[in-house]
Amino acid sequence: MNKLILGSLVLAAASQAAGCIITSDGGDEFAIVTAEWSLKSTTGQTLSCPPGITIAAVYAQEVDANYNRVGAPFVTTYDCTANFGNTQPLPPSVYEMWVELTDSSGNMVYATSTSRNEAAPTERFPDGYFVDVVDVDKTFKTTLLADGGYFQFDWDLRRAGTNAPLTCAEVPKVAILSTSVTNPNNSFDDRFFCDENYGLTGGLLQGTYTLEVSAINTAGQGLGPQTQLLNKQISSPNKVTELGTIMVRVD
Repeated sequence: MNKLILGSLVLAAASQAAGCIITSDGGDEFAIVTAEWSLKSTTGQTLSCPPGITIAAVYAQEVDANYNRVGAPFVTTYDCTANFGNTQPLPPSVYEMWVELTDSSGNMVYATSTSRNEAAPTERFPDGYFVDVVDVDKTFKTTLLADGGYFQFDWDLRRAGTNAPLTCAEVPKVAILSTSVTNPNNSFDDRFFCDENYGLTGGLLQGTYTLEVSAINTAGQGLGPQTQLLNKQISSPNKVTELGTIMVRVD
């Protein structure tokens, strides 16, 4: 780390509360993302870092206007038990953020967080998945599940009967109901704005699930038949099961 960057990092730590863009002695502007991470069970219990897992690596991956990755990510490492830390000074831009929990060598990755930002729970895509520090510093908060994971999917809207393609102008939201095969009383309902184009469910306990995907209106009423997927697996720790593109039919 050169002296300019190190000096900017010290300034960043001192100025984080103000939420300002950091300026180095050379006049270059830098931004800071404060990362917060925790390891929990799906019941909400806070857990300690597993034996041998000592490092939390905070990744900041710059993206372009279409949210495609640009260049290599910036990586800042902390003790796993620290639970928060600032990134190194970053060029003011938009970033995809995530945290990896690893051993001291970085070669054994225990768990990787999603890029969903819990510090912005009411923000829609893309703001909930990308951190914009063009004008002001931000916080990225994430929970890693020791005993669970997530489903991720996108959708292809079709008219029932004719199979004609539809747009999100005709479908406000897409819903996915995840029901545990071993405990059918445990069902989890996730809903996404159609124009978000893909969905990441909330955290689910590891196991096998039956999934029902459907188009719904703003009141939560179904707009067509459900698409059912059987025996889909959630793995841990904090794994994302990619379901691919699911056809959703609308009456």
